[in-house]
Amino acid sequence: MRNKQVVMIDARIAKRGSEHGIARHVKELLFNLFKIASGNNKTYFILVNNDNVFLDEVLPSNFKLIILKNSVFSLKSQIELFFVIKKYKPDIFHSPQFIVPLLSTVPLIATIHDMNHLALGNNYSFIKRFYYQFFLQKKLKKAKAIITVSNFSKQEIIKYFKIKPELIHVIYNGVQNNFKPLNFFSQEKIISVLKKYDLPEKYIFTLGNSKPHKNLAKVLESYCLGNFNLPLVILTNIKEQIEDLKQNYNCNKQIKTLTYVAEEDFPIIYGLSKIFIYVSLYEGFGLPPIEAAACGVPSIVSNTTSLPEIMGNNAIYVDPLKLNEIQAGMEFGLQTESTEVQAIVKNGFTWIQKYSWLEMAKETLHIYDNLQ
Repeated sequence: MRNKQVVMIDARIAKRGSEHGIARHVKELLFNLFKIASGNNKTYFILVNNDNVFLDEVLPSNFKLIILKNSVFSLKSQIELFFVIKKYKPDIFHSPQFIVPLLSTVPLIATIHDMNHLALGNNYSFIKRFYYQFFLQKKLKKAKAIITVSNFSKQEIIKYFKIKPELIHVIYNGVQNNFKPLNFFSQEKIISVLKKYDLPEKYIFTLGNSKPHKNLAKVLESYCLGNFNLPLVILTNIKEQIEDLKQNYNCNKQIKTLTYVAEEDFPIIYGLSKIFIYVSLYEGFGLPPIEAAACGVPSIVSNTTSLPEIMGNNAIYVDPLKLNEIQAGMEFGLQTESTEVQAIVKNGFTWIQKYSWLEMAKETLHIYDNLQ
């Protein structure tokens, strides 16, 4: 009988250059576990692919990388996972995203960030919905623990999967320490970021991917049809669609589309903006608004799903489906000299202290400990 508990964590989603929410969560989980679990009474096997960020790191002695051939979303991955689990015999398998081992009976901890595959089922393929409704639900009912990132998401998991509430642990995401207001950065660094991305000196900022619930089309419509003089900067992977929408609205305003921002540049990208817009239709947590708040930038966010829980009274809330509300929220946020907006910014600095990646890792480690 071995003395050390063996924990296997599937970190394949944390690819080099991947900055989306779940990849960020997995990176921060592991980087902080390296700090607090180095040399403890556990052995950690970290599953990666050849493009993983952890291949560039020097790991503590009780953390071992296992390189898998197949990506986390590959069907072949399930067969590969089965044999890897059989070989290394972990006491716990932690899947920090919604793909779990289907062919193994290994004790499972799963982190489910949201339920948009079912709540917004029309936006997803039949195969993805079927995976959620049949395979994932079946596995989660037998899981040792489920982690989620907000009380909203906990209620969604209960609603769609009929999971016992006591099985679900809410552990909030965090915000990195490098997210700070502009006055923490040198003028040389700020100018270098402006030049690197060819940015205007001040702008309205938003971001989102191609998924319909990110609601970027409504942001663009609100901006193009509103009375806004500042340029709009959009970080997205749908540059061509943005250009098409701009033409549809006959928009002659300055719109700058970015397709990539280096992780170290994000705080300045936020900090240069006058307001940040995040009117997503569905979020399990919502990292960007708390990052904007850490940079001293007021956010216009949706009054739905997890965002009121995550932002409290420290954002400007709008109905994400109503053009006039989004425009009114933007106009209000741009009044940066008003006492109301200044209060949102000031109180936001205090509010975000509750979000810590280190605490997230500590709480996750506590769940590992309790399953010994």
